[in-house]
Amino acid sequence: MFRTALLIAAGTTLLSGLAFNTQASAQSSYGSGTAAATKSASPHAAWSAILQNYVSAPDAQGVTHFAYGKLNANVADTAKLRSYIKSLEATNPNNLSRNEAIALYANLYNALTIDLIIQNYPLKSIRKAKVYNGDKVGGLRGPWKKVRTSVNGQAMSLNDVEHEVLRKQFSSPYIHYMVNCASIGCPNLLNTAWEASTLESVRKKAAADFINSPRGVKLTSKGLVVSSIYNWFEVDFGGSKENVLKHIRQYANPELAAAIDRGVKISGYDYDWSLNE
Repeated sequence: MFRTALLIAAGTTLLSGLAFNTQASAQSSYGSGTAAATKSASPHAAWSAILQNYVSAPDAQGVTHFAYGKLNANVADTAKLRSYIKSLEATNPNNLSRNEAIALYANLYNALTIDLIIQNYPLKSIRKAKVYNGDKVGGLRGPWKKVRTSVNGQAMSLNDVEHEVLRKQFSSPYIHYMVNCASIGCPNLLNTAWEASTLESVRKKAAADFINSPRGVKLTSKGLVVSSIYNWFEVDFGGSKENVLKHIRQYANPELAAAIDRGVKISGYDYDWSLNE
């Protein structure tokens, strides 16, 4: 998850390779489908089942945890996860509505991340991951640009899913409350899949939960220490600290809202890359 030197170290610099950019221009209508939703089972039902089995309730700090070791030991559920990923890769996003496409890519990002951790388990941080599907993905820049997938035949990295598709094609600050990089510092991994029908309400609740947790915003004697997400992706929150605060203020609890209203400013940033286990 970045635009600073830390961004490079974390491995989430936007892909500049010509191959992806050429393909992206050919599929610039992501989520342009208008077909009415059917009453069939959700395409994300298997993912929801996995999340419900392995994501814990929020702890005292409001953090959910994923039982990677438990999933790693369950051959059937591991196979179910990889089958689900393949089902998303086979989907044509141009046949989906905008919200269906957002849900697809957010779920794909999170499922790929879980699979990456499982294939490298045990480890203390996603930045320590070394291999994925037999390919080496480790290094100073982390695994994000090297974890490969494809959607409807279009090759892309985990990094591309977040930055070239979700952030570029579906620009919104709420994207940052949907993707989870297997870290304590991330907004929570929910215990259910993202679904088009509930997308707006659920991701706004996710924003409120994160903002009102110590990982999102901490009120200190020197000002507000906020998640580095609001620094790395300041442009997505309005392009300034003032606009970041306006966004935070929308979901702030009474104490935090009062502090912002009386002029308390952002004094620092923080992020915890420890595995959310």
